[in-house]
Formats: sequence, structure tokens, C-alpha cells
Amino acid sequence: MKKLVVVLLAVIMAVSVFAGCAADTQPQASETAESGTNAQGSESADAGAADGKTFKVAYVNKTLNNPFYVALDAAIKEEVENRGWQYISLDASDDITKEQENLETVVSQKVDAIIMNAVDPEACVPSINAAVGAGIPVICVDTQVSDQAKPVTTVLSNNYENGYQVGQYVGSEEIFPADEEIISVLLSGAKGNLVGQERRTGLMAGIIAARTGMSAEEAKAAAEKMEQELTDSGKAVNEEAKFRINSQGWGNWTADEGLPAMEDMLVANKDINLVLSENDNMLLGAKTALDNAGMTEQIWLAAGADGQKEAYEEIMKEGSRYLGTGENNPYKIGTKAVEIAEALLSGETDASSYDAITPTEALAVTKENVAEIYNPDSLF
Repeated sequence: MKKLVVVLLAVIMAVSVFAGCAADTQPQASETAESGTNAQGSESADAGAADGKTFKVAYVNKTLNNPFYVALDAAIKEEVENRGWQYISLDASDDITKEQENLETVVSQKVDAIIMNAVDPEACVPSINAAVGAGIPVICVDTQVSDQAKPVTTVLSNNYENGYQVGQYVGSEEIFPADEEIISVLLSGAKGNLVGQERRTGLMAGIIAARTGMSAEEAKAAAEKMEQELTDSGKAVNEEAKFRINSQGWGNWTADEGLPAMEDMLVANKDINLVLSENDNMLLGAKTALDNAGMTEQIWLAAGADGQKEAYEEIMKEGSRYLGTGENNPYKIGTKAVEIAEALLSGETDASSYDAITPTEALAVTKENVAEIYNPDSLF
């Protein structure tokens, strides 16, 4: 009898222990689920990384003096915060020293990733490499930096191909008959800027290809020769294409500086029939200068890039001389940069997974397709 009681007591104790473990386990699972719900409710239902971590991402911006940069900042901010991550944005105001300080600040704050639009492709090298050395991935946007810098990649529009496609449109016989010489001036953004160089070389190559029938490779070689002439003397010509650039002005990417740069070039270039620009904002400033000089009706306008809303509106106007621009979409660039950051931080990819350049798709926006692209609600 005693043995039976002992056995029964042992069974009862085992059942109690098992029940107690089950009781302890169930609330823990419930708390975890509740904790997850709270985190999603306060931050985001889409934390990004597979393990539910949130991250701190800094955007080190070159400037906010241009609608493109404002829209790019907004796009990155939206993508980061939609993932429930913390967003930090620091503006260098086109100051190299301030940019260096901004990078040092975000490194000291131990951010998880840095997205950066560099003021200068060379001056940023030590700061980028210091951040990478601290274990923070750097993803550049919009501005291509020196080969000495070690970002994961640079996300930007296909600047050369955008310029090339616009140039082909400009050089077509519908715009310039074969026997008419193209006499142009060029607005450039900043000396030494690789993006601007690609845009203007693309424009030149597209015009040359359209007017000579050269292959894309031959036209590029001819455009690179013109680029060297521009560097050496501030003007360039391709006789076979009947195409010349009589002056190069510097507008620092803005309408405010594009206007006086255009005014200066008009002083010695009254016979031009085309203004080329490396972006829309400078070209819009140039158009104001042409309007003021009463020369709007005799000069065509074309930009290698940006796709600014106001430029699209000009292209759409009946009888407009604004021929076209290349799509440099800040929303596409910002989205791609944050997607890369997410893939890196989640462990889905590593830095070796990316080429030096991650381009968006090239597109020339002209009267034929501008209505499909234009978004009146866009910041840019």
C-alpha cells in the first residue's frame, strides 16, 4: 500500500511540474508577441531586417539649395522611416569642411549606415574611408566619388546614357536640318565633377552620332576629344557634325547662378542657336536670361539630366524651345540607396555584391513622352 501511495505521489508531482512548465511557457510566448506588436505599432510594421532589428541611418547631404536635393532628402527620409528606422540628415551647405564635420558626427553617433552626396569627389575620400574603417557602410548617391574612396557603391542616374539620348534627339534633322551648323554654349555645374562631365560628354556624343551616322563608340571617342578641347581652351568643335561649343559657363547647378553665367556668355555669343546644360535648374536660369535679352525664340534649350518638374512644364508648353532632359529621378535614387542599406544591414548582401556604380535606367524626356512622366505633385 505504501508503495502504491509513493507511486501515486510521484505521478502527481510530475504532472504538476509539467503543468507548471506549460503555464510558465505560455505567458512568455504571449509577452513576446505583445512586445512585437508594440514595437511595430510605435515604429513600423515593416522593420526591414529579418530579425526585427531597427537601425540608425544618416544622410550626409551636400546641399539643399536645389529642388533635386530637397526631393532626394525627402525620398531617403521616407524610405528609412517607413522601415521603422531612425533617420538623421545633416546638410553641408556645399562646404567641404562642414561635410567632414558631419561625417565625423555621424560616425561618433555610431550610426549603422551612411548615405552620402559628396560636395567634392576628391575632398571626401579621407572621411568616407574613415567611416568605412569604423565598420559603417557608406552608400554614395548622385555624385560619383574618387576611386580612392571606398563606398559600397554610388547610386545615380545613367548620366552618360541620359545625355546621349537627349543629344540624339537634339541632333535630329527635325530640330537642326543637316545643312545648319549647331552653334552652342554649355552650362556646367562644378569643375572636376565627374557626373557633370559624363552628362556633357553624353550630350556631345549623341549630337555627333545623330548628325554623322557614327556608331555609339565612334561618337563617344569624338565627344571625348571635344571634352579635352573644352578643358584646354573653353571651346570645342566637331567639323563633321557641324557642331561647335563656343563657350562653357559654370552655374553651380542652380538657377540663381545659371542666369548670370548665361548672361556672361551672351555678351560674346549673340549668334548661338542652342544652349546645353548639365542640369535643368541651371538651364531654367539660362532661359530667364534669354527671355530678358529677347532671344528666347531663336535658341533651343536642352539639359543632359534631372527631369525637374518645372522643366517638364516647359517642355509641354505649345511652341516651347525647351527640347528635352534626361530623367534623374531623386525618388528612384533614394529608394535604391535605402534598399541597398537594408540588404547590407540584414546580412542579405555584403559590400562585394555591388559594382562601383549602381545606375538607374536612362530615359530622355521629350515632347513625345513628357506627359507620361510628369507628376504635378512631385517635390522636384
